[in-house]
Amino acid sequence: MAIVSFNEMLQDADKRHYAVPMFDVSNLTMMRAAVEVAEELHSPVMLAAIPVDIEGKSLDYWVHSAVYAANQVKVPVCLHLDHSSNLELCVRCAKKGFQSVMIDASADSFEQNIAKSREVVDAISKLGVAVEAELGHVASGITGAENGMSENGHSDDCHTIFTDPESVKEFIERTQVNALAVSIGTTHGVYISAPKLNIPLLKELKKSADVPLVLHGGSGTPQDQLSEAIKEGISKINIYSELTSAWNSAMKSFLNSREEMTCYFSVATKQADAAMRSVMREKIRMFNSDNKF
Repeated sequence: MAIVSFNEMLQDADKRHYAVPMFDVSNLTMMRAAVEVAEELHSPVMLAAIPVDIEGKSLDYWVHSAVYAANQVKVPVCLHLDHSSNLELCVRCAKKGFQSVMIDASADSFEQNIAKSREVVDAISKLGVAVEAELGHVASGITGAENGMSENGHSDDCHTIFTDPESVKEFIERTQVNALAVSIGTTHGVYISAPKLNIPLLKELKKSADVPLVLHGGSGTPQDQLSEAIKEGISKINIYSELTSAWNSAMKSFLNSREEMTCYFSVATKQADAAMRSVMREKIRMFNSDNKF
């Protein structure tokens, strides 16, 4: 099956009450892990590019690697641009073969968010590329506070704004976006304490939306809350921080156990790769996307 459209993938998830796992993947190691774990568990998977990873010529390397990885498996795969703040990058990715892009103007005013989101839709919809936007604002958590950057490469932002149900219908109608990321209590990065999702709010948002809903900041959110969110209409969940945390922790442990730093890279990273794949398996099962294909 390999590469499929964004709309097809999310509509199936919405219909069958599971969430597509979207993994932000920075390199071929992460891409390969994502598609192989997805095939192992018979799950669809979305490979997402972070703007900081695809600057300049890096975009070509990323796309060719992602397409190759996707074509090695038989489960549905979609290439997605995560958290772009500008039209130019969205257009570049659309022309390079991405199935979808996310334009993030959620920190702007309502009217500015609509204008920027509609601009992207008008520019790339004719290419058959879907657009995700965000209404409300999912802020950055402890990862951003420590690094001065959010997990998507933007400057740190700690102000969460819940999505207003009364604005959803107007936003979708005026922008014509294909999916909507909503703010119901998650943050990007790693939590100091577990979040409490506003499920009653999500129910209201679902009533107002005629497009699939997306949850950002899925890392660290308890399984029972994610299960409830999926039940009430979340069709895609984004994961990044837990992947890098698992990989880096295992890598640190391996390096600290050695006196000699000279080592084959494939040997040195074996434990780290296994730790990251374990997180991917856990998320796929949590999202109820396993055994769907």
